[in-house]
Amino acid sequence: MIHNNPNEKYRITYPYTWWDGLFTPSELDDIMEYCDIQGTERSNTVTPDGESPNEEIRRSNVRFHTPNNDTMWIFDRFNEVINQINDRFYGFDLIGYDSFQYGEYSAEEHGKYDWHMDTILGIGRGDNMILTRKLSLSLLLNQPDEDFEGGEFEINQGDQSCPYAPEFEKGRIIAFPSFMIHRVKPVTSGTRKSIVIWVSGPKFR
Repeated sequence: MIHNNPNEKYRITYPYTWWDGLFTPSELDDIMEYCDIQGTERSNTVTPDGESPNEEIRRSNVRFHTPNNDTMWIFDRFNEVINQINDRFYGFDLIGYDSFQYGEYSAEEHGKYDWHMDTILGIGRGDNMILTRKLSLSLLLNQPDEDFEGGEFEINQGDQSCPYAPEFEKGRIIAFPSFMIHRVKPVTSGTRKSIVIWVSGPKFR
């Protein structure tokens, strides 16, 4: 593919980028309704021994959704954007992903996810974590300041006291390298709803 800004493609690695308009507001509502009907379960955190809940680090409810007759259109739509984002901004050797995670952060429990990275390091993580998570995407399904307050998304590029805080709105996708440290701050009102995808590939080299 020809690029009109080769310096950006070959020399610059952005801590994050964004994409708007992948889904219409009506489609976002349909996705939320479908995911709400399917239900959620308590979220886990990855530890050296596997996965387990850790309420001090993460307080949310999630459910993983795989491709089927009801969700394939969501995956198809994401695939187009993932290819374009990766080609323009990152150039990672990607293979793909087999699910998306729907997540809810509720103000009733000050839902949050403290500083962490999505790339899984080490061994003994199970078959679903053998490939390296390289590109992370987060799609916000509802509107800040209307449906919820708090829940800001932040990325730490080396100075935790001064993180990046990408502006999030309903329907915006934030994409970033999975090795970037990031967090979701506590939700103070309402419920924050989102979809997260981790796109994997072979080891970095």
